[in-house]
Amino acid sequence: MSEFKIPGVQLVADNAVLRKCLTKSPRHVLVLSAILVYLAVESYYLLFRFHGHIQDLSLYQSVALKIMNGQVPYRDFRIEYPLFSIIPILLPGVLSQLGGGSFESYVCWFIVQNLMLGAAMAWIINRLDASGSALPRFLIATLFFLPIFLFRFDPFPALLTLLAIAYVSRQPFISGMSLMVSIAAKLYSIVLIPVFGVYCIFNRNGRGLFRLAAGACCICAAIFGCIAWIGMDAASDFMYYHMLRGIQIESLAGGVLLLLEQTGLIALDVKHSFGAMHLVTPLSGAVLQCINILIPACFLAMMIFLCLTFYRAQASGCITFRRLNAAAAAQILLFILLNKVLSPQYLIWLLPLIPFCRVRASLIFTVVLMLTVLIFPGHYYSLISKQLQMVVILNIRNGLLIGLFWELVSDIASVRNRRGVSARQIPSA
Repeated sequence: MSEFKIPGVQLVADNAVLRKCLTKSPRHVLVLSAILVYLAVESYYLLFRFHGHIQDLSLYQSVALKIMNGQVPYRDFRIEYPLFSIIPILLPGVLSQLGGGSFESYVCWFIVQNLMLGAAMAWIINRLDASGSALPRFLIATLFFLPIFLFRFDPFPALLTLLAIAYVSRQPFISGMSLMVSIAAKLYSIVLIPVFGVYCIFNRNGRGLFRLAAGACCICAAIFGCIAWIGMDAASDFMYYHMLRGIQIESLAGGVLLLLEQTGLIALDVKHSFGAMHLVTPLSGAVLQCINILIPACFLAMMIFLCLTFYRAQASGCITFRRLNAAAAAQILLFILLNKVLSPQYLIWLLPLIPFCRVRASLIFTVVLMLTVLIFPGHYYSLISKQLQMVVILNIRNGLLIGLFWELVSDIASVRNRRGVSARQIPSA
């Protein structure tokens, strides 16, 4: 019997092993059946729930059309995203002109672009993956997240973040450039600056830290020079846009408020603003103040933890790629959990990082992706109407994200790397 594999990636060495695994316990058959059912449901979402993406894709296309018509972003019109987000938004617009410039053509090229970005991430992961386990995990997670992965520009900064982590040891200048471009595309990766700094300091790599900063400064100089030369006076307005946002319905705080509303303890309304659904409640002000206090406190505690862990790791040898990757993933996930907004596409940021972590972390993350797709684009209107089953699913998803964060912290702190994925650094060019 032929091997069970896909081209270039061998998942199971022999079909007999797969059959034995499936028949060993009824739970294995149950899990496989659940996965097949999910894939069928996901296919339905891809084909018939596309309307959930039209608002964002229409915004992307309108930005691309304005630029191609000679308007300058942040000067002639405003964008709610950072400067380098224009790259993955504009490129499909340019290519769609080959097909008449229709909305359908733009979406087609946008999907092709994200598939290529996913392939680039897979190629880098394959080069980093010494054990052969990370790449299959990444491919499976991406397959389960296609209804969101294909229709947002977040694969672009996710690829740049992966490059920054991969090159931080051997090519810190390139790493710094990649990290800064990622920040200028989606801003979230700014939380990795202290992680990289602590990594270089405790690895006693002062020259690498200098090169990392030099690479980042080169991109910063190019950005500020471009802004000044073209006159993009409103280039920083996107930050004020996000500061004005309230508690988004899918956030950690939003899930708790929805549960409290179900028990009758509070009253709340769901309002559409800033292109998303936000919760309006008398507790909103207090919750937002609490978030503003928790964010610096939690990140300070995280940095102290990383300093202690990296110091112990360096004393016993060196800080491995896997530990650095887990630290970066935990830092990004902490940002996601503490944020007052938790859009489904934020999980794309973790897609290329979690496969290098423990098996349990990958399993939790896969379930999180499946539940996220079930919420959006699956049954988002049920969540907006505050139906109990969707409120419970949302809080289960958010609870699993907390569990995933704990797994990542345990992975960082572990003395010995057990049941994880060994990795090698990308060699110098």
